[in-house]
Amino acid sequence: MTHLWVFCRAMTATVVFIFFSALSYGSGVTEQGAESWWRGGSAEEGGDHGVKRSPSDDRAYRYLRLDNGLQVLLISDPNTDKSAASMNVNVGSFQNPEGREGLAHFLEHMLFLGTDKYPEAGAYQKFIGEHGGQHNAYTSMEDTNYFFDVEAKHFLAALNRFSRFFIAPSFDKAYVDRERNAVESEFRLKLKDDSRRGWEVFSEQVDPEHPLSTFSVGNLETLADRENDPVRPDLLAFYKQYYAAERMTLVMLSRERLGQLEVVVRGLFSAVPAATEPGATKSADTGSAADSSMENEDKSIRPSFKKSLPYQLNIVPLKDQRKLSITFPMATIEDHWRIKPDMFWGHLLGDESEGSLIAELKKAGLANGLSAGQAFDTSHGASFMVQIALTPEGVEQQTLVLDRLFAWLNLARNEGIRPWRFKELALLLQTQFRFAEKISPSSYVQGLSSALRHYPPEEVLRGPYLLSDFDQRVMAEFADHLKPENALITLLAPEVEAADHISARYAAPYRIDYVGEWRLKHWQKAADTSLSLAPTNPYLAKAYPLSGKGGESSVPVALKNQLDTTIWHYDDQQFGTPRGLFDARIATPVLNTCRNAALAELYLAMVRDALGEETYQAGLAGLSYSLYRWHNGVGVNVSGYTDRQAVLLSRVLQALAESQWQESDFARLRSTLIRNYRNSLKQWPVRQVFAQFGPLMKGACDDQTLANHLEAVSLEDMPAFHGRLFKTGHARFYAGGALSAEQSLAMARSTMKALALGEAGDIVLHETVLALPEQVQRHSIEVDHNDKAVLLYIQGDEDTLGERAAMAMINIAMEAPFYTTMRTEKQLGYVVGANLMHINRVPGLGFYIQSPTSSAAQIEQEINAYLLAFESKLVAMSKAELQGLKAALLANIQERPKNIMQQAARHQESLMLGEDDFKFRDKLAEKIKTLDQESFVATYRRLVSEDSRRLWITTTAPESDFAPVNAELLADEERVFAYPE
Repeated sequence: MTHLWVFCRAMTATVVFIFFSALSYGSGVTEQGAESWWRGGSAEEGGDHGVKRSPSDDRAYRYLRLDNGLQVLLISDPNTDKSAASMNVNVGSFQNPEGREGLAHFLEHMLFLGTDKYPEAGAYQKFIGEHGGQHNAYTSMEDTNYFFDVEAKHFLAALNRFSRFFIAPSFDKAYVDRERNAVESEFRLKLKDDSRRGWEVFSEQVDPEHPLSTFSVGNLETLADRENDPVRPDLLAFYKQYYAAERMTLVMLSRERLGQLEVVVRGLFSAVPAATEPGATKSADTGSAADSSMENEDKSIRPSFKKSLPYQLNIVPLKDQRKLSITFPMATIEDHWRIKPDMFWGHLLGDESEGSLIAELKKAGLANGLSAGQAFDTSHGASFMVQIALTPEGVEQQTLVLDRLFAWLNLARNEGIRPWRFKELALLLQTQFRFAEKISPSSYVQGLSSALRHYPPEEVLRGPYLLSDFDQRVMAEFADHLKPENALITLLAPEVEAADHISARYAAPYRIDYVGEWRLKHWQKAADTSLSLAPTNPYLAKAYPLSGKGGESSVPVALKNQLDTTIWHYDDQQFGTPRGLFDARIATPVLNTCRNAALAELYLAMVRDALGEETYQAGLAGLSYSLYRWHNGVGVNVSGYTDRQAVLLSRVLQALAESQWQESDFARLRSTLIRNYRNSLKQWPVRQVFAQFGPLMKGACDDQTLANHLEAVSLEDMPAFHGRLFKTGHARFYAGGALSAEQSLAMARSTMKALALGEAGDIVLHETVLALPEQVQRHSIEVDHNDKAVLLYIQGDEDTLGERAAMAMINIAMEAPFYTTMRTEKQLGYVVGANLMHINRVPGLGFYIQSPTSSAAQIEQEINAYLLAFESKLVAMSKAELQGLKAALLANIQERPKNIMQQAARHQESLMLGEDDFKFRDKLAEKIKTLDQESFVATYRRLVSEDSRRLWITTTAPESDFAPVNAELLADEERVFAYPE
């Protein structure tokens, strides 16, 4: 598949594309006839450049460059419920001073801990959380990005606080000392993360003069106060040098008109200091076209290595996994954004159609998947990567895999650079942009603030989707980098032996093997007649019928049918979309044991694998499907452009109904599933703790149980299981968006016929949930990690909307202060949180901490002490504060869906909760509105008392006499929640 491999937390302003469908070939690729897929803005928008946008985009845009050099994109959306902002700063780990590795990352942490006008650490987080919002940040190689969203009416107040990050942060000495521990905790959290370990091994190969060779995260060692060299002055100097307005790109989205937003942004951000040195950063505000040749690139600005390429790294992972990666370093290709050779080659090499490399490797039992794409692109060079997920047999025959890989590259180089392929890819992107749907404001501004550094302002929206200049020479020159003499090969596999190197910080064992001259010449001429490049896409839509737009919101209706089943249909009149969703949720009593659940997972994996070659092209054309196991059966889901949905569904149903089992596929997929289940024991401790929650509370099958059953399964078991799976099954259907009622009925009919489902039955959507005894319960697990993790789950006494509303209020009141107290003040660990943990209709609340320094018992004490002390804050809460919390919670509950998939998710949520009138959120909102402080506090006291329904799950043995909770209690009907009819 086409994929973008990201080694750091976020890559430098690169958009990950999901390809949808295309227009007819007659429209061409260039600007001629372009209005069919993009449009310009109106003169009333003003600004320094007009911003090109999708025809479906009803927002207004204005681009500005402030006098201090700060680039700003303002977005006015009168219909948004949430407002958002994101600031991208062109500085990252590449700018870390020598000896201060991780300083850019540390600085990102420190900006959240107080400013001149808002000095209290945690005040910003508290304000955002109490007004229905979220916030975060990341540091990458050359960028640091800060972003938030908030209830629209509180946007200006939030933006005021946010702006001070970039004008006058406090860098309070006390928090400088404390926050180093948070960075250390983050570092230690991922000491056993194979991706971090692999990245360190890669970094150790890089020339020490190149910034890729440095340690980017930081820890107590690199951020220590040394003799005559404390870290705080270095932090201040780094901020002063790099946090300059010319390095910043700001994007804001809110309800206000553009003129109002401009007044606000000039008032708040004109005080951001300009760079002390002119020309400190490259500006994207030029509108210059890309150079059409790669001949003038500076060949020295690229990743260089201590040893000459090619050679192979062999790394021993902690998880049972096998990956073969081939990395091709090169100079930056950023100037070729109109040509996008990296995208073209990722699209070409990542193909999964019949005759592709991955299709042939799967047939031979050597691999399970392949990805190709740009790994990173920076001012210090770029890298393209092909990664193959190997089987154990693939590791044994890695020489053959590499032979076929380089034959695939040679074939693509010789036959793949064709104008029609470029045109097809261009049209796929054009159609995606033409029918672009709204996403969350926070995600939208975050991506745009990064993109604004890389595209001319007028192209910041359209640029990532634009392929306008096919250039044979640029494509060929890019392909010249994808040759064996420029390859760094990396094998990550447990079978690696004789590892004679250990990486410095993450202790990854590895070995270096050199590629012989004979092998290199063989690869340069490698050929494989079984391989073939993808044909034209057969799933391209011929028409794009749209749903209604701008109409009133409606609810699904149950269609009359002769199938004796329920078919919910949503006729969209809001989004004007060509997309739709069809979902068949099939209940089958066969899946009442963990053995049969394991067989179902294997069966669905085999069906997906059989469909892979054909449906890859459907995915590129904007059609997708999913097959999934739910607690009471299996599900079939098809979504995307409606024109060809029925065709894809027919192919999926055919694969589900067939029973052609191949021994080689069975063995490969069974071993892959088993490995994945076993590898869950290598997850972070906090993730392993959460993984125990479902089995304990719902009687779900945990990963190790599923793996144990799969170990005993043989190919002979599959036909018999398949014969029983749907025989007594019955389906409930949901369809919506641009799918008509007639289409929905026909698709439901074909599903029941193809799978021979029963024509009568009932769908039980809710899950069985253990009603915890009114006393503390415990469960413990052993983990292979030095950190300790604790989860406290508090269960509601009733499965009612009133109980759910009260617990939601408790969560929004506690979430931000719990985080600030446990992580920032007490420095217990990097992974800290409080969140709702509802199980279907049963409300619940969870508190979790993973700590590298404290024992599980100490963590429990801290959580208990916090819960007891917090009651006084609720008692002292003013009426205005209570109303503020209600408003924040209501803002989240009542936020309107942005697109058809979000709308469908709301409908499915109501159905899962037994609210067939689709008014679940309205009812919950009414309960929240009527909640008074007295009942709020009373509920809190009841839930945190000693005899409340509480479950502790820890990574160490319990240090008390409490009996552990036992999932066998679920067998007692009196111990489970009885849902009202």
